[in-house]
Amino acid sequence: MKQLTCPLDGKPCEPDCPDRYHDQPEGGCILTTAQELGAKIINLGGGNVGMMYTPN
Repeated sequence: MKQLTCPLDGKPCEPDCPDRYHDQPEGGCILTTAQELGAKIINLGGGNVGMMYTPN
């Protein structure tokens, strides 16, 4: 099973991440879903994250 990686640090999704989907053993969260749909994830610092989607 392929583990999804966190778009913030590039490492596999941590099992104890509070944002992780509970029903997906491969990991993932709203950030990985947004990234799969083409959004750019931006780490704004201080625990803040932005998502930017620009349609082609």
